[in-house]
Amino acid sequence: MMTIMDYNQKADTSSPAVSSSRQDPNPKNIIVGVGEDLIQLKDRLLGQPSKALQIIPIVGMGGIGKTTMARNLYDDPSVISHFDTHAWATISQDYNKQKLQHVLLSLLECVIGKSNIDEMLSKTDDELSLCLHCSEFQYLPLTPEFHMHQALKSRRYLIVLDDVWDVKPWDDTRRFFPDDNNGSRIIVTTRESSVADYTGSGSSHHQMNLLKDDDSWNLLRQKVFAPEETCSPELENVGKKIAKDCRGLPLAIHVIGGILSQAETNQDFWEQVSDNVSSTVADKDEHFSNILSLSYNHLPNHLKPCFLYMGAFPEDYEIRSSKLVNLLVAEGFVRPMSDKSLEEAAKTHLKALVDRNLIFVSQQGVMGMRKATAYMIS
Repeated sequence: MMTIMDYNQKADTSSPAVSSSRQDPNPKNIIVGVGEDLIQLKDRLLGQPSKALQIIPIVGMGGIGKTTMARNLYDDPSVISHFDTHAWATISQDYNKQKLQHVLLSLLECVIGKSNIDEMLSKTDDELSLCLHCSEFQYLPLTPEFHMHQALKSRRYLIVLDDVWDVKPWDDTRRFFPDDNNGSRIIVTTRESSVADYTGSGSSHHQMNLLKDDDSWNLLRQKVFAPEETCSPELENVGKKIAKDCRGLPLAIHVIGGILSQAETNQDFWEQVSDNVSSTVADKDEHFSNILSLSYNHLPNHLKPCFLYMGAFPEDYEIRSSKLVNLLVAEGFVRPMSDKSLEEAAKTHLKALVDRNLIFVSQQGVMGMRKATAYMIS
């Protein structure tokens, strides 16, 4: 199964979309039909009288929107102002002891900044020991583990551990999170109820449910049409059927919305997509993989090798867009385009995949995407 990472894509005026495509009218992640979930979870973050450290597991099947929900909470202004510091780490299915160090450094970078991380890693053990009594964030001897604990000590913090598949990552990291009885919170997203029960230590977990049919159509409509655009009754009838056949799975709706948003609003094409989506729902276990394959089949031929190349990277892997551009060019996946260098053409290809919701931007730079992640068909 796939994971999704939240993104906040801005218009990239330097890289126009491919010629036959429409600009994605709503490139931000959209939350529909889960307003009550947001209220309940915000209350657990901000409104609970207990000051003890609380773990809040968010549980649901792959693609149902656990990460999107956690990201919306994490980025909420009232949540940001409530906590002294925030940190986010993605765990993933391929977790091991080597990944633990990466998780710790991801959390530390959120808390103390990358420059302090680089300085810490550059020091020898002797230098780190001498810094034991130095200024803030420099008193950390030897290990990032100790560094993590001390950076959070006496601070009200919010930690997000995203995409946790088993209890091992929690056992490895829980000791780094001090409980100073100051209202700190840890969100854990997982598709495993057993993991939620284990990490929650008796606290109730929050179950994410599939969208209702009306909410599914509302989400699809917002993905395809800009706010000022209207949908004809003919397209609405077909669109509601497409949304229903996505079975309430937000990730599937986003991917299908990516197909429709890149084509002309033509009823014949929508009916073709509807027929294809209907044919994918026969195998319930492979429902999303089939929908993702459908999206791949609708890609222009010049984008298919670029998308398949993402399968060379591990799950939830982040890569700088500049590096990915260079790799696509070096591997020969980019064909020349008139009035564009190969690097500019590669950026155009990446943007086309972003507009189709097949690559997601995880960090946004001033001039556009900085880091991206992609689905892999499994």
